[in-house]
Amino acid sequence: MVPWFPGAVSAQDGETEGRPEMMREPTAFVNVIDSFDEEDLFDLHIGVGFQRTWEIGRVQRQADAAAPDPRPGMNGHSNYWNDIANYERGLNLLNLSLEVGVFRDLALYARLPVILSDDRVLSRAGGDPSAFLATPDGVPLFDLPAGGLRSPTRSGIDSITVGAAWSILNQERDPNVATWMILLEGRFNLGEPMRACAAGLPCNDRDFTSTGMAAPASLGPGVGRGMNALRAETRTSWRYEVIEPYAGLAFQMEWPGYNSSTFLPQGDLQGYINEQPPIFGRFTLGVAIVPWEDREAFQRLTIDVRFTGDYLSEGHDYSPLFDALGTSTNLHLAALNRETECPPDGPCDGNIPFYGLTDTQSRGRFGANLFVEMVAARYVRFSAYGGFTYSPSYVITQADACNPNVSGVSDTDPRRGTCVSGIINPHHRPSIDLPGQRFRMDDVWTVDIGVTATATF
Repeated sequence: MVPWFPGAVSAQDGETEGRPEMMREPTAFVNVIDSFDEEDLFDLHIGVGFQRTWEIGRVQRQADAAAPDPRPGMNGHSNYWNDIANYERGLNLLNLSLEVGVFRDLALYARLPVILSDDRVLSRAGGDPSAFLATPDGVPLFDLPAGGLRSPTRSGIDSITVGAAWSILNQERDPNVATWMILLEGRFNLGEPMRACAAGLPCNDRDFTSTGMAAPASLGPGVGRGMNALRAETRTSWRYEVIEPYAGLAFQMEWPGYNSSTFLPQGDLQGYINEQPPIFGRFTLGVAIVPWEDREAFQRLTIDVRFTGDYLSEGHDYSPLFDALGTSTNLHLAALNRETECPPDGPCDGNIPFYGLTDTQSRGRFGANLFVEMVAARYVRFSAYGGFTYSPSYVITQADACNPNVSGVSDTDPRRGTCVSGIINPHHRPSIDLPGQRFRMDDVWTVDIGVTATATF
């Protein structure tokens, strides 16, 4: 942005007698670096950061609606949820970023998050949950040992993000207007997508066994979700002396990248209901406060308090039970499915494997964050942040049995099965998707902390 040079403050600076002389650069949330200004021909930011994320929640399974309520003193039948496991995830990220000013109030940027370690574990939430995990034949869907079910440590590069930022209005240039910027970015899958794995168990090789191909000697756990994404966002702020309130609205759509063969086994079949991951939306509201600065030394301290509200639609996605369900040897999950009705006395014969991905319920999410940024010198700045996100309970296995949106299907079409309308959904697994068999996450909390160092040229 246009640098500030020591000297008398002009009327165009928007400063009046008695007010502090503030650096004109807006807060980081709405700042767009640029080039080809009269006093600043080129801007370049290079950032390196570290982020640590903890995620905790409780996995529950719905009690059979026809079974008595297991709680003492309760009579009749219930829609009760039994505690199955405590879920914990620890994620360490190295965040690399690059921003380049292209023209006035226009920049291009790229971000490359490197997953240093991604560890997940399911531990017993009390006693042995085998009775709550059993299918009608008495076999548990998966084993949860006393020491917990641990996923292998995943590491590597999942994706790269590139985008453009444009400040349509800029209060730095015109003090009579608010700052308003828009961002458009794409995320592109680079690494091998996750494959269901658990300590002591082989990784899911059903993509090979279902086609008759020989599986490699060693199948790795993969690293990320294997998704591509498109994100659009708008942000605005208004600076008044030492305070700059701001707001933002973001929208993101994802679609399968390298994981397309596991996301939609056997291709885009008509029966699939959820063919995409959840659609993501976010509203941001915050305020940045500048309690101290030294304009001559290009130094400034900013405290930024931010609140977020997220919405995630229903979709097909990875869940905390991905590794547990995906490595299950229970025939209700391990057997190949098909786009026809399954016989009531046994597993299906077909060609559609189950990889551990499930249909998840739409839900809201709420978060609060604190950012502290120190512009230490003209070419160096540091930031630290911490925050939490809370997600109320939501169902993580709820694929409908039938897709009623398929029309023109004859009564003799084997894909109809017992569906009143439409055809059978190949994603549906009765042992986890029917009412009384479903799983959900109860009160998920996520905590993030991180630091970033940025060189500015």
